[in-house]
Amino acid sequence: MDSQTTPEQVSQRLKNQFTPAYLTLTSIIQGVALSALVIRVESNYPQFTATDWLLSIATFVVILAVWNEYVMMVSAFVWVPTLLDSVVPFAYLASELFVTHFAYHDLRLWLLTIALLFLVGGASQIVTTLQSRRFAAENRDIRRILAPAARIRTVYLLTFIVLSLGAWALYDVAQLAHAQALVAGLALLGILVFLGSAVPYWNRVLLYAQGTPRKP
Repeated sequence: MDSQTTPEQVSQRLKNQFTPAYLTLTSIIQGVALSALVIRVESNYPQFTATDWLLSIATFVVILAVWNEYVMMVSAFVWVPTLLDSVVPFAYLASELFVTHFAYHDLRLWLLTIALLFLVGGASQIVTTLQSRRFAAENRDIRRILAPAARIRTVYLLTFIVLSLGAWALYDVAQLAHAQALVAGLALLGILVFLGSAVPYWNRVLLYAQGTPRKP
C-alpha cells in the first residue's frame, strides 16, 4: 500500500488546523490585552474621571470587536496561513497595549493609537482578501454574499480612522481638552456602531450556511 502523503492531504491538513490554531493564538493575545486593561483600571480607578471611564469602556469594546472579527474571519473563509497571518495578530496586540495605556488621562494619544489600531484592522481586511483569493473555489460564493456588508463596514472603518486622526491632529486647535468627555463618548459610540455592523455581516454567513443566502 502506498502511504505517500499527497499534496491534497497536506493542503487539507493545513486548512483544518488553521481555524483552531488562529483562534487559540487570538484568544491568548486578547487575554493579554484584556489583562493589561484590567491592571490599568485597577491601579488608577480612584482617580478616574468620566472621560477615563468612557475610554476604558471603549477600549474593552475594541478588544471584544477584535476577537469578534477573528471569529468571523476564520469561520467564514478558507485559506492556508502564511507569515502575514502571524504578523497581524501581534500587530493588533501592540496597538491594543498602547490603547490600553493611554486610556487613562491621555485622550489625545488614545485617539492616535485607536486610529492606528483600526489601521491594523484595515490591513487585516486586506490580508483576508488576498488570502481568500488564493482559494477562489472555496471562497467565491461566501465572498460574493459578504461583499455588500463588507463594503459598508470598510466605510465605517475608514471614517473612524479619519475622524480619530483628525481629532488627534486638531486637538489643540479645536480645544478638545475642554470637551474630553464628549469626544470620548463619541469615540465609544463610533466603536459600538462598528461592532454592531458585524451583526448583518455575520447573519449573511449564517443564512448561507443554512442554504438560504441573501442576494447581494
